[in-house]
Amino acid sequence: MSETAACETIAWKNRVKFDWSGQACPGTHIKIFNPDEKGHGEICFKGWNMFVGYLKNEKATWETIDPEGYVHSGDLGYIDEDGFLVISGRLKELIITGGGENVAPIPIEHKF
Repeated sequence: MSETAACETIAWKNRVKFDWSGQACPGTHIKIFNPDEKGHGEICFKGWNMFVGYLKNEKATWETIDPEGYVHSGDLGYIDEDGFLVISGRLKELIITGGGENVAPIPIEHKF
């Protein structure tokens, strides 16, 4: 994201999982916003390496940064039992089924 000045996650030596994004970098906090029953939700970041807002665009800034100071990425994911971030899709790319279930197309694309 251009709204973050550096990486948000890191894969430490001997602490690597393939297809995972890594663990939070020192000084970075990761939160899953509005998680569902499986813990999947929007990935949000907070830390020293975040931008402070859009120049002369306060409305866009407050649409991106919440009152707690977390930058909302628009990415969907979860944090596994070892603290690794898993990205599973994008909020704006969701397919909503007739039954109201939200389905991210990325896992389906990966199967193909």
